[in-house]
Amino acid sequence: MGEPPNGSRRKCLELLLIFSKISAFTLGGGLAMIPLIEREIVGERGWVEEGEFLDLIGITQSMPGALAINISTCVGYKVAGAWGALSATLGAIIPPFLSILLAASFLMAAKDVPIVERAFQGIRPAVVALIAASVLRLSRAAGMGGRGAAISIAVALIVLVSGVHPVYVAAIGMGASALWAIARARRPERI
Repeated sequence: MGEPPNGSRRKCLELLLIFSKISAFTLGGGLAMIPLIEREIVGERGWVEEGEFLDLIGITQSMPGALAINISTCVGYKVAGAWGALSATLGAIIPPFLSILLAASFLMAAKDVPIVERAFQGIRPAVVALIAASVLRLSRAAGMGGRGAAISIAVALIVLVSGVHPVYVAAIGMGASALWAIARARRPERI
């Protein structure tokens, strides 16, 4: 892999610091990190365009593993190649790893303390709100109209009510989309 070129060393350091900051101060996992990553990478630095960011989210959610690590790796690779991927991934991994080690030692002793229980009950709605805001912003950026929103809501209800695993729903959706695209391609054009 060699050393990164001089120009990308600065980007690698920036990626390490950006993803360290995001992962250190985000509660709720990968989905809660999306709006922060979007603001830093798309909005402030312009390293990735908004449409491309949506594609990266889709790709990283289809990959095995944690979303936060997958998206940091993909963004890092896009911005500064293999060294960028390594830098961004380390930035996403190190703060949570250290905080888990620290928290585990205290949490086992304080898990039944009422104030700790209430603090976690207060954090949950904030995480849900962050995820909902991200979904709304990304659906607007994807140009999702009424039909797309209706399909999304229907699929969410199917998963929630029926208990069907989301992987099966995603596979059916991909298959239906592929069949739709094939059918449209075979249809003769109207003049």
